[in-house]
Amino acid sequence: MTPPRSVPAISVVVCTYNRAALLRRALDSLALQTLPASQREFILVNDGSTDGTHAVAVEFAARTPEFTAIDQTNAGLGAARNAGWLAARAPLIAFLDDDAIAPPDWLQKICAAFASADARLAVLGGPIDPDWESPPPPWLTRDLMLWLTIFDLGPEPLTCNDRPIFGGANMAFRAAALREVDGFPANLGRRGTSLLSHEESAIWSGLAARGWTNAYVPQLRVQHFTPTARMTVAWFRRRLFWEGVSMARREQWPETMTSARRFWRWLGIGVARFATGEFLRPLLLPWRWGREVRWQTYCAYYFGYLCEIFRRLPEKTKAAAP
Repeated sequence: MTPPRSVPAISVVVCTYNRAALLRRALDSLALQTLPASQREFILVNDGSTDGTHAVAVEFAARTPEFTAIDQTNAGLGAARNAGWLAARAPLIAFLDDDAIAPPDWLQKICAAFASADARLAVLGGPIDPDWESPPPPWLTRDLMLWLTIFDLGPEPLTCNDRPIFGGANMAFRAAALREVDGFPANLGRRGTSLLSHEESAIWSGLAARGWTNAYVPQLRVQHFTPTARMTVAWFRRRLFWEGVSMARREQWPETMTSARRFWRWLGIGVARFATGEFLRPLLLPWRWGREVRWQTYCAYYFGYLCEIFRRLPEKTKAAAP
């Protein structure tokens, strides 16, 4: 008779899609964790990868105890994270990106932070440092780096209940908090080659509405791979376009709103956003368009936002039809 497995203190979920080489680095960093093996488990969710991800999972499983691999068709990051935490056995669930590296004491620090925190702390995170593939370009300012998942709120610990102070590449939840809000929204988060996002901010909105808090722990650092391919103006335009799509997808318009009211609201949002000085001033200086990266990202964001709202107009109208 097989003895029952003890419940670990923390489960680590890594969701991946077609990043076999980077995934190996992430899993290697988890294998080096100083937290005793009996207190941890690792769960890999393969979201329909078509590269060598399966081979990497088999290799890791052969040398790492308490490892589970879950394969699913490509359903997106929100759905993959849900599959991971639902399979977890621990009361704490940590999420590490497949292109991030955790230091050896990462899990120990997460457990210690939760142990000393209030019982209503739902989620905590820490700094996300860049692991540059090549030197960043001179136009890459600090505010733009946020879109590369570079995140640092400074050297002091913080607790907050009105805004998220954690990043998706380095975060850990109480399983009870995840259950209370039914996990992540499955219609958000990366899917295939899209850059959908905001599954983290959406779940935080639900937690905050129920009285949970979140925390920033400056000692809880990870490194996040920043490829050269993302350090182009074209990539930033694409990234901010999908940011706009994600924000529009998060919004819940009343089902009772008529199609005409939806259209006029869409038009009003467009006029309000593109009639601002932030948009119009650079518009009058076409010779500077190529250098105005912030302006390009502003336009891309609201273009994506309006495209998604407009795309949803016929869907909502059809749903409201008798």
